Amino acid sequence: MRKIYYVAFFSLALVATTTAQVTRDTLVLVQGQMLKAADSTPVAGNILYEKLPYYDDMGMASTKPDGSFEIQLIKGETYNFSVKKSGFKKYNQELQVKGNQRFDIYVEEDVVELRKLENLIFARGSDQISPSSFEELNELAIWMNENPSIIIQLEGHTDFAGNPDANMRLSEARVIAVQEYLIDQKVKKSRIFTKAFGGSQPVTQDRSDEAKALNRRVEVRVIRR
Repeated sequence: MRKIYYVAFFSLALVATTTAQVTRDTLVLVQGQMLKAADSTPVAGNILYEKLPYYDDMGMASTKPDGSFEIQLIKGETYNFSVKKSGFKKYNQELQVKGNQRFDIYVEEDVVELRKLENLIFARGSDQISPSSFEELNELAIWMNENPSIIIQLEGHTDFAGNPDANMRLSEARVIAVQEYLIDQKVKKSRIFTKAFGGSQPVTQDRSDEAKALNRRVEVRVIRR
């Protein structure tokens, strides 16, 4: 009985030693910084890493304020690094881990001077914002709060059917509703101008329902960075 006990103990000790050796030999440290591609200034944020091809090792790393990060990864494996941060283009880059190494991430600012709020929906003939629009408006608010020098103009448009004066009032009410939502998200009112166009600037002259939907829009114009 004593011999069996010693054999079992020796086997467990061998497994523990082997596991520790594998961990020590295969885990390496990847260090780097997340930086703006334009001028290499630091960017703070979260980095998602996933081992390819089966995603059986993954995690989220948060950078320090200076953009620096450290991640332990498995030597010899390939990982995909991805960053999704408001105000920046989505980033994806694969890295083959060869050992303790440096890996800097360069993210590009999403510079758009005029863009449509694609998922902004109002109740028919109303300035009431649909809850399905909140995610996009929250992203806009985050972007503005992270870039406090930016000033925008919200530009409201309707389709050109119906009474022009009523369309003008509706487009004005809708951009004000968006402005008030952003203010509720801690964006200063002085950074959000509004302008209403009614149906005077359609993107298409077609009278189909699809065309009318395209003409009904709120656009964000960056007027100062």
